[in-house]
Amino acid sequence: MNLPQAPHPKPSHELDYPTVWIMILGLIIAIGPLSIDMYLPALPSMAKDFGVATAFMSNSVPAYFVGLVVGQLFYGPISDRIGRIKPLYVGMVLYVIASVMCATTTNEYVLFVSRTLQALGACVGTVVSRAMIRDRLHPKQMAKAFSLMVLVMGIAPILAPSLGSLLLKVASWRVIFWFLAGFGILNIVLTRLFLHETLTDEFRNNRPMNDVLSQYWDLLKDTQFNYPAIGAGLLMGSMFVYISAAPELIMEGYGVTPQHFSWIFGMNAAGFIGLTQVNQWLVNRYRLVSLLRFGAVMQVIAAACLMLLGLVFGTQAWLPLVLASIFCCIAGLGLTQPNSGAIALAFQKRRAGMASALQGSLNFVVGIFGGLVLNILPFNPVAKLGITMFMLMTIGAFLVFQIDKNLDVADVD
Repeated sequence: MNLPQAPHPKPSHELDYPTVWIMILGLIIAIGPLSIDMYLPALPSMAKDFGVATAFMSNSVPAYFVGLVVGQLFYGPISDRIGRIKPLYVGMVLYVIASVMCATTTNEYVLFVSRTLQALGACVGTVVSRAMIRDRLHPKQMAKAFSLMVLVMGIAPILAPSLGSLLLKVASWRVIFWFLAGFGILNIVLTRLFLHETLTDEFRNNRPMNDVLSQYWDLLKDTQFNYPAIGAGLLMGSMFVYISAAPELIMEGYGVTPQHFSWIFGMNAAGFIGLTQVNQWLVNRYRLVSLLRFGAVMQVIAAACLMLLGLVFGTQAWLPLVLASIFCCIAGLGLTQPNSGAIALAFQKRRAGMASALQGSLNFVVGIFGGLVLNILPFNPVAKLGITMFMLMTIGAFLVFQIDKNLDVADVD
């Protein structure tokens, strides 16, 4: 089937699939997982320095998620109005300043605030990069692009805990945040050297800024957006619940060393990355909706196994089985995230920034909610994590299955 002529002919240099450009965007987005994962092995030593429990210091993870939610909802409409590049510079400068604050503070509450500010800066990369891909590519190309970005940005959660552990062996945990500040500066340089504006004047959203809430509400009511976006948000949000629970569950509950913990964390990220690369091949052979549904079912089954292990065996559950269940939960994201992202953004040409922001924020809203549920459940750590992930993933899969199985995005501009 021939694609209809686009209403605004693209320049000749944009007609080819921009692999290098996508990889650079992936590197910019990598600042997010680096900021979340790199300092996790340091949580026990940070807690000791601040004189608090590790569980209390783990609250710096949801503090970061709060910044991600608020920041993305702010950058979305701004980037639709003034373009993609200017907000990217603003966010990265804020990120560098907040990272320096994290590295120098001696108060745990200042650290929490600094982590929130750090997230407010880092999240601009996710919003703008996804919107830039929507500006340039068609839906099936978008699914492949999101998969390729995961290959680049996914190296971060594999290497981040190991790099954090390595730095801890030779220096204080504060060096981790100095490293992150340097990575923020690298992002500014990459933006200056390699990125150009992708949002043309004719597609900018000129509606008044005081109309933002109603525009977000319109998005949430749009079934072409809400089923894939909210469903995928529940599936992805479960991973952030795992990130919050993992240090206490694996290092304290099972006595795993920080170095071995970083290897386990890296294995899960490798599963995610591996399946996203398989997805690049699958999107040429199957509908995006079919791939999304398969990934959702895979995640639900894995979460059910983890829940049963926790309910039946508790913390006596065999660690390899616990880790295998978690691995399948995370790896399944390789099918659900790139395909849901492509479907959710496919019909949002004129509000790609807002759609990208809302989709990203939903992920972290679920992560925050899941963290609260995790803390109030009166079960052992394995069961709490399993129940929370199963609950979120089941609802997410239900919403995914509300999408028309015959949905075809091939003709979408």
